[in-house]
Amino acid sequence: METRRNFLKKVSAATALSFMADWALTMPASDKLGELLPQRQLIRNGEKVTAFCLGGYHLGLTDVPSEAEQMIERSLELGVRFFDNARGYNNGRSEEYMGRFLTPKYRDQIFLMTKAPAKTGEGVQKMLEESLKALNTDYIDLWQIHALRDPKDVDDRINAGVLDVFLEAKEKGLTRYLGFTGHVNPATHLHFLEFLDKRGLEFDACQMPLNVCDPSFESFEEHVLPELLKREYGVIAMKTMAGGSMMGGRIDTTPDDIKTKDIPDVVGMSDLTLANLHQYVYSLPVSSVCSGCRFIYELDENIAVLKQLRDLSDSDKQTLIDLAKPYAGLVVENYKRVLS
Repeated sequence: METRRNFLKKVSAATALSFMADWALTMPASDKLGELLPQRQLIRNGEKVTAFCLGGYHLGLTDVPSEAEQMIERSLELGVRFFDNARGYNNGRSEEYMGRFLTPKYRDQIFLMTKAPAKTGEGVQKMLEESLKALNTDYIDLWQIHALRDPKDVDDRINAGVLDVFLEAKEKGLTRYLGFTGHVNPATHLHFLEFLDKRGLEFDACQMPLNVCDPSFESFEEHVLPELLKREYGVIAMKTMAGGSMMGGRIDTTPDDIKTKDIPDVVGMSDLTLANLHQYVYSLPVSSVCSGCRFIYELDENIAVLKQLRDLSDSDKQTLIDLAKPYAGLVVENYKRVLS
């Protein structure tokens, strides 16, 4: 593994600057819907996506369809063209909202991603069919093996035919690209990448947690990001605020044995701000930041950070890491696990 110092030097000297140059080439860009947000390369063939991706989970938290429609329309108005989802988000309601309010009018203007968490080939095949129906589309732009937990989980899913179904879906044109996700431990991602290498296979993208706490505990940034860049994978950042737990609240991965009063409000207790939490991740060589927004004002705030993005030096980034380091670990990053 590279040391963090060497990794940051390489990122700053090459990849990060390449991304920023990409921005200069694509700003301003527009389509028939209006001006786009800055774009970054996601696929090694050069295909780009907007640097902000609207997360699908929060979209389905409302049982008022008009609220979901407003979120979709506002995101498009602000220049978002990259949309995330997963089979099972809110019992399928998240995909159904996009199939109702997004794809009928805007399919040709967007990059659509969804994910399948089933652990058997038969299960993911069923999920693919359900996703296509719910999303009201004939194909997905990026379909991802979702929420890989540990190396054994990787092996079990492969042995149960999951990988075969994904490869076949791409051959049939039901998905243009393939990816995988996980947030438990970097060893899981490295194990899957090693398996693909041995088989002479490559996926196109990976979605994983990246935030200012991550470098200090079971770090995806230190251990997985360099390997993805080496293989020219698109990198989709998630949990830029640790799923929301950096604000001192419980999230869906918070274990029952962690008391709410023991979850620190990292933003409230430090000099970190919502803006520089996102700025830190955007300063990494990532293709896009995927963020769920429950309310329109949260979406507006997210987009404002991207539009007013400032270039962070290595020293700036290290300062943010140092501020967050006391809070890193299984309370704030409670979606992670230490693997034996």
